[in-house]
Amino acid sequence: MKNERAALALTVAITALIAGGVLYYVLTTGGSIQSTTPTTTTGVAEPGTTVKVLDFANRTVEVKTPVKRIVAIGPGALRLIVYLNATELLVGVEEVEKTWSPVGRDYAMAYGDVLKALPVIGKGGPGNPPDPEAIASVRPDLIVMSAYYTTLKDPDELSRATGAAVIVVDYSPVTSTNLSMFYRALRLLGEVLGRSDRAEALVNYTESLLKDLRSRTTGLNTTSIRVYVGAVSYRGGQPFTGTQVPYPPLSWLGMASIADTMATTRGFLNVDFDSILMAQPDVVFVDEGNLNIVVQDFSKDPGKYCALRAFTGGRVYGLLPFNYYHSNIATALANSYYIGKVLFPERFTDVDPASKADEIYSVFLGKQVYSVFLQKYPGYINLSSIFQCK
Repeated sequence: MKNERAALALTVAITALIAGGVLYYVLTTGGSIQSTTPTTTTGVAEPGTTVKVLDFANRTVEVKTPVKRIVAIGPGALRLIVYLNATELLVGVEEVEKTWSPVGRDYAMAYGDVLKALPVIGKGGPGNPPDPEAIASVRPDLIVMSAYYTTLKDPDELSRATGAAVIVVDYSPVTSTNLSMFYRALRLLGEVLGRSDRAEALVNYTESLLKDLRSRTTGLNTTSIRVYVGAVSYRGGQPFTGTQVPYPPLSWLGMASIADTMATTRGFLNVDFDSILMAQPDVVFVDEGNLNIVVQDFSKDPGKYCALRAFTGGRVYGLLPFNYYHSNIATALANSYYIGKVLFPERFTDVDPASKADEIYSVFLGKQVYSVFLQKYPGYINLSSIFQCK
């Protein structure tokens, strides 16, 4: 009964925090969401020509231009199309775009209504192969296929079955701090879709953010603060001990997580809670995509969490989830600015995390979507009030 009352109190507290996050956003931005048109599309391919490219499966693909009808299948593929401001070329989407919650997938948050109005061209999601018949029914000129799907369907076979060119793309593992593959994917699709200028604008903007983040921590002893990022989203819900090595938003600041010293390989892992206790992080960040899981575990055994000085010291903060059907690059960059604001406030005095997030979303998506996150998550705030340690 005692644990039930504690869990109920924590649930109420989370609801209050989400409401508080909305109020904070309204007060700091006026509550308005202005749609900002992305970089004007130029660099359109000459009509009646053929563009020859080398895709991420090391295939030479010839595409007739201009491309007027496309579909994007598999993790991350549709996100790249939206980032390139080519949404109007889409003629179909995977079923998961209509059934999954859009919150957490930045492109779906911005253009969910548009995407849901398109025909279904396959189930989509992990482990589900492309559906050639459904894809062919919408008569695409081009299929943009995630590299993850090449284990489920040979891209050349898919091209023959649908009569459309297939380009395989990827943009690096979600744990990669190097965005060179992301840039290559943008440029590849930019060339084919006549969005080369848009691709270069995104590359240059992203590089400017990374340079700015690193410059703000130059000269600081970034190893003096011990940090842990817990409950990191990966193929479903993850507990507090679920983390990611490296965690790019930390790495872009020249920092490392305590988990970096525990891991033998890069990627997602579950660390032993006792190892976190031994490392005693000064600051803890929680992926809000799994905040409820952490809250439920805390209600069962608050003692183990309260043995961490970050919890007793009120230094537990929320981060927006950015791993959802591959990485949301825009959200990862926004997270980095919030982490910097928390850890090095004197170097980020000019940064309001919510406003910076919307600036980034405006450039990548043409729309501000931070307030949409607040419909489901507390946002960029201190979470300590829901983890009461006596």
